[in-house]
Amino acid sequence: MKALTKERIKKPLLCGVAFSFILIVPVILMMFATIIGMLVVDENYEVSDNLIFIFTELGMLSASVIACSFVKKRHGTKLRETVKVKDFDLAVPIMLMIFGWSTGEIIDHCTGLILSNFMVVEPNVNEITIISFISAVICAPIFEELICRFGWCELARGAYSLPIICIANGIFFSLPHMYNIQGFINVFIGGLCSAYVYCKTRNILYVIIRHAIHNVFALGFDSLKIIFGEFATYENGFVQYSWQYLAVNAVLVIISVIYFVKVFRKKYTENYFEINRETGLAITE
Repeated sequence: MKALTKERIKKPLLCGVAFSFILIVPVILMMFATIIGMLVVDENYEVSDNLIFIFTELGMLSASVIACSFVKKRHGTKLRETVKVKDFDLAVPIMLMIFGWSTGEIIDHCTGLILSNFMVVEPNVNEITIISFISAVICAPIFEELICRFGWCELARGAYSLPIICIANGIFFSLPHMYNIQGFINVFIGGLCSAYVYCKTRNILYVIIRHAIHNVFALGFDSLKIIFGEFATYENGFVQYSWQYLAVNAVLVIISVIYFVKVFRKKYTENYFEINRETGLAITE
């Protein structure tokens, strides 16, 4: 069991190394760009938004490569083994997206009703630009899923049970998004659900597609008001929804839960991420 204890300490730290590159690489690149700009242009030079975007994505790319390398070294698992196109089930990412989105909206409303009585926060705002669209719909779904789902889940395999892996993954996924507490809880739910689906299917494409669809909806959420009218209000920075919108989301949650019970749970029974407590090794049968 001492070996298992070492694994429980070592594996999260390895994913932390990858996570640090998300922060370190952009900062270093921006420092160099600022210094060069001050020398070439003038002392008031500031890095442009386009460069910040490029540097940030380079940090995400570096972290993804490192996470994949750690997984391959620790478990021998290659990324291509989790890219499963054959027998691809489109219902999985769609139902995952529906459950994550609708559950998040309902919990958003509940937390808004409660927390708005005790604190004031800055509202979460999504600005649609070409850069934000590319980042949210292409770069973030790929890089974040490689780091958080493939990297974290695979590294934690054999050291922690499936529930702990999923809960920790949701927290790990929420931290870098820097939203207010309401947004943190929403992202946590999405991360937890995605981690569970990845652990059961071991298909990274499912969570990447779900992530992309979710971000498209998030970016275009405000435009829905033009079609359906105002269905959200803000109280001390916390969003609260109309009962009609909540009713629709409640129905969608019920549909997705039925799919999970009747289809998903019966189809994906793999216990690859469960561990043998005696040996401390993952059960792979």
